[in-house]
Amino acid sequence: MSNRPPKGNQADTINRYSPFTQLSLDLNRQDTFVTSFAVDFTHYKAIPSPIGQKDRGDYRRSDGVDTITSNGMIYRCAGKFSATMSDNERDQQRSGSGIVDVSESKLILPRFYNKDGLSDGKRIYLAPGDRLYISDPQADVKVSNYHKMDYEQGVDNTPMFPIIELEQPIVDSRNIEYIQGVDFCITQEGNIRWLPEGKNPGIDPATGKGRIYSVRYLYKAFWYVMSLPKEIRITNVTNGSVRNPERMPYHAIVVREYVYHNQNKGDKTNQLKPDTPGRTIPAPLETITPNKFSIPVEMSAIGDDEEQS
Repeated sequence: MSNRPPKGNQADTINRYSPFTQLSLDLNRQDTFVTSFAVDFTHYKAIPSPIGQKDRGDYRRSDGVDTITSNGMIYRCAGKFSATMSDNERDQQRSGSGIVDVSESKLILPRFYNKDGLSDGKRIYLAPGDRLYISDPQADVKVSNYHKMDYEQGVDNTPMFPIIELEQPIVDSRNIEYIQGVDFCITQEGNIRWLPEGKNPGIDPATGKGRIYSVRYLYKAFWYVMSLPKEIRITNVTNGSVRNPERMPYHAIVVREYVYHNQNKGDKTNQLKPDTPGRTIPAPLETITPNKFSIPVEMSAIGDDEEQS
């Protein structure tokens, strides 16, 4: 109900008789506050991959195999910035579709990339799906992972993530262990290359495919931008004798790399057949159509037999 009488002594939140003071944020000091606790990140911007598509709505890539992208995106380095990650968790929860990894971190950013110093370059622009690496070489961001793999003969076996260091020997379905440097080596790309002079899991005669083996290794963790709870934030600040709008920095929610993991490995089973006629499989040299033989028949001999009978 309106027009109610006041009760007790009334105190103004802002003294109505004091001179009015406009408030202004110093965004440069805010950037300095963020970067004082920050570590360096390398930012890779995402763009949808059109490689091999004939139509925007295509689910298949009929013009070629796209093996240079992940999650359907092409990533290019945009720069480095110093940001503060307020928390980082790793958890697993069960759902109707299976086990779901819940791993969110909150990233507090400055407004600009690093150029000659901290936050003195171009303005940062983020989008969901962008990829972030910690770029400080002294930061330990290695994490452990394990899974099963299929032995592929004659090619590098690609794990789920690039291997930095093996934690345990490789063991296959026959409980045979394999030694690094003797039976296999780790390539610069983080793949497993089986050495010709060493042992390998081989082909299972029952299935005709490579035997299964297990690996446990360390890889470099990275993150994807999942959402931007604070994207466009505009505030008025005082610059000299003029007040004008300034854009404040992003706040981002990032997730670990195992939430977004979908990459075409480019193995032998997913290569497309070329459309060029000169590269098609030639027809067999020998025909498989049976020859048609003509059998001569003497009609006079048949007539003679009938007359004799």
